[in-house]
Amino acid sequence: MTGHQVGLDTNESMDVVNLKCEPDLIPTLIRESRIYSVYHMNKQHWISVDIERYEDIEKLKMLVDMSYQLVGKK
Repeated sequence: MTGHQVGLDTNESMDVVNLKCEPDLIPTLIRESRIYSVYHMNKQHWISVDIERYEDIEKLKMLVDMSYQLVGKK
């Protein structure tokens, strides 16, 4: 994925993970550095996280766990 795809002013390549998220948390999360609105998925339920540059590992683990729980419900 490139920076342009997540709304950045760069075409630099980046590694992201797309995570399903509670819709009410998304507006707050995408205001954080290195968390973006998804490029090609439902923006009401998914976020993209720059896995190389996101620094809060514990929060990333929590987001991965939440995504797993939400996807696993089906």
